[in-house]
Amino acid sequence: MIYTTAEPRNSNLAGVEWLDRGLEWIKNREGAILIAGIGFQLIVLIGLIVAPLTTLLTGDTILLRVVPVDPRDLFRGDYVILGYELSRVPPQGIPGLQSTDDQGQTVYVAIVPEEDGKHWRASQFSLQKPSTGKFLRGRINGWNRIEFGIESYFVQEGEGLRYERAVRSQNLSAEVTLDRNGNAVLKRLVIK
Repeated sequence: MIYTTAEPRNSNLAGVEWLDRGLEWIKNREGAILIAGIGFQLIVLIGLIVAPLTTLLTGDTILLRVVPVDPRDLFRGDYVILGYELSRVPPQGIPGLQSTDDQGQTVYVAIVPEEDGKHWRASQFSLQKPSTGKFLRGRINGWNRIEFGIESYFVQEGEGLRYERAVRSQNLSAEVTLDRNGNAVLKRLVIK
């Protein structure tokens, strides 16, 4: 049997021709592809800015009491590490949660006003979004803690000691804005 190189060469060329057509298509539209790539990146960046900004502009503002996280290492650099009573998984657990080692599990914390009428506290922990009332949406971090994205706050250089004292004397509150989905944005810290 005699083999010729024409047949395999044609099948290889068919693959190369397809690739050539694809590269030619891209080359003819490289300006549009570049603009689309830049546009996509801008949309993502704007989305990262607009989501918290929308919460700040349209959400409800509440006060949460700040509790010490680690009295020996409360500050790192120029930002404050914050903890809240409602960040702790209650001793009885959360209904439906198998383990607090389930990192990333979404948790909803319903909140109610405290007796002072200014601050808010946790009333119920759930894996389902509450149908009424104010609530925060957070995630289990694996250490019997729930993170809401409001656990750190940048302060002016040299101001850390003032905030550290306020936390230790339980005179520090966090002014937080909540949207209707339970997303929280930390506006400022209030020392009383």
